[in-house]
Amino acid sequence: MSSPLRILMIEDSQEDAELILLHLQAHSVECTCVQVDTLEGFLSKLKSGVWDLVLSDYSLPGTDGMAVLESLRALDPDLPFILLSGVLDEGAAVEAMRKGANDFILKGNLSRLVPVIWREMKESELRRKQRLFEEELRLLHTAIGQTPDMVMITDAEGQILYANAAAEAITGFHRAEMVGQNPRLFKSDRHDTAFYRSMWEVLLRGETWKGHIVNRRKDRSLWDAETVIAPVFNSRGELQNYLCTARDITLERKLQGLVEQSQRLETIGTLTSGIAHDFNNILMPVMGHAELGLARSPGDPKIRHDLEVIQASASRARDLIAQILSFSRKGAGEDVPIEVQSLLSESLKLLRATLPTSMGFEVELDARGTFVKVDPTKLHQVILNLCINASHAMRGLAGRLTVKLKPEHLPVTPCAMNVNLQEGEYLCLEVTDTGRGISSEHLDKVFLPFFTTKPPREGTGLGLSVTHGIVSAAKGGIQVGSQPGVGTSFKIFLPISSSLLGLPVVQGDETVKGHGHILLVDDEKTLVDMLEASLTQMGFQVSSFCDPRLALRAFADSPTAFQIAVTDHTMPGLSGLQLAQAIWSLNPGFPIILMTGDPDMEKFGLPLSQAGFRACLSKPMSPKDLARAVLKGFPEPARLDHDVMQG
Repeated sequence: MSSPLRILMIEDSQEDAELILLHLQAHSVECTCVQVDTLEGFLSKLKSGVWDLVLSDYSLPGTDGMAVLESLRALDPDLPFILLSGVLDEGAAVEAMRKGANDFILKGNLSRLVPVIWREMKESELRRKQRLFEEELRLLHTAIGQTPDMVMITDAEGQILYANAAAEAITGFHRAEMVGQNPRLFKSDRHDTAFYRSMWEVLLRGETWKGHIVNRRKDRSLWDAETVIAPVFNSRGELQNYLCTARDITLERKLQGLVEQSQRLETIGTLTSGIAHDFNNILMPVMGHAELGLARSPGDPKIRHDLEVIQASASRARDLIAQILSFSRKGAGEDVPIEVQSLLSESLKLLRATLPTSMGFEVELDARGTFVKVDPTKLHQVILNLCINASHAMRGLAGRLTVKLKPEHLPVTPCAMNVNLQEGEYLCLEVTDTGRGISSEHLDKVFLPFFTTKPPREGTGLGLSVTHGIVSAAKGGIQVGSQPGVGTSFKIFLPISSSLLGLPVVQGDETVKGHGHILLVDDEKTLVDMLEASLTQMGFQVSSFCDPRLALRAFADSPTAFQIAVTDHTMPGLSGLQLAQAIWSLNPGFPIILMTGDPDMEKFGLPLSQAGFRACLSKPMSPKDLARAVLKGFPEPARLDHDVMQG
């Protein structure tokens, strides 16, 4: 050895100790030795130093070598221990070896001592390395067993030799079901032959393959795996095993899909908003000219009928655009009392155009005048979710979709997801299909987030979860019943609103009598001409401009000539907000009404109520609605004068 042996000797005979050391020196054994003669002294030195060897007498005062051996092995199982004795006791020797002594030597025959020491030094080093190796293996086994990623080892032919606990948890197979099998056990039908050929080309070159694989679980469901497969070679460079690790990224892939879907919907919403702006500008002259024509032709019933049809159709188109925009708009809505039957009728008109003509469609609505308090946009989403799911369930079948709406008095009623409705009056929306149905094992999971029976990339598993959340937020409940091969029925129960506060007041068709001078600005000439004619007929004086810069110049030339300004928001040259700020710089507080065909008002910056406008009107509006807003927006003295005139 390169350094002197560090020997701890427990010996009560100084003479014997010296003889042992002289023997070691005579055989060129370099060592340092510390001698103790009690068990307590031995333990003290053992704990305070680093030792290569223990030499112990068998017979000691107050103890013996066996007790020393037991104390040593309790602290260090590998440190070489040689027991020395003056007499041969074969029984004691066997017992000592059984308890962990490395050898038993007679003091009268020390010729074996040095060879035994060198032997034990080598074996001690081997035992130390073996123990470290075993500890490393134990640590590695524990780590692999507890990692959340699937770990498998196969032989060179691909037969599974090992699978960790995560492999059991992810795949649903027990380890005994996997060991001895080929990884084809997990194969799905999501990859073609070319995919696997490419993977094996990499592996057979001795390289590591990394990629995304869709695997199949024991229950036949699919899971996305971020996979690494590496060849393992022995010391001769021969292929021995394959090591495969796979991380379950199913949830991450679904979330990524939702983000992408959200981005697509945001793009569609932006496009819809732009189209709506242009469409509303087109629609408003139609509504205005119909209203103007009705006022100009009071005596011809046929003409009046034609104009009323135009007016009703334009109003329906306006409501339809508003509904589409409300559904695509971002942000949280507000729960308000709404008549569900009217909203449901419009939603079903939109939906009918998307359903196959081979699908039957029945509607039974019996809840006119019944109101519930809910966000209209979210309720629209509930209706679409249920009906679209029903149509998907009947895909390829000549099925029938039935939608019913009626008020019901319910006792205490259990609903899905452990919701219990209290006794009371509820509005029941029932959506029934004659599709493939839902199995009983899946029926209690349909409202869980990300649960879906649809093929991958087709369903997110969030539609019914979102539906349940919306209904629960409205203090309602859902019941679902299904029979495979027969169909499925969803019932939505929403508490009927006992108060109609907050409902919009419908204006009558009374004649509006105007007065005052209006500065009218809009870049759509057709719209400007219609509004100027209508407002003039009502009694207003109107100065109209299609160029906001010319309108600003006219105001600057005669700022006292106008009582109010009405301006569009989106115009070339100057926006409505910029025009208003320019006017207020000339005449602070001057009343201005903003018109816009853009539903996304938040992008203007400050809320319009804080921007100084008297009102903000969404296009399309009727000329009478604009006239009422103008009269309400007049300065107080002018409004008083108008009230006196009306009186």
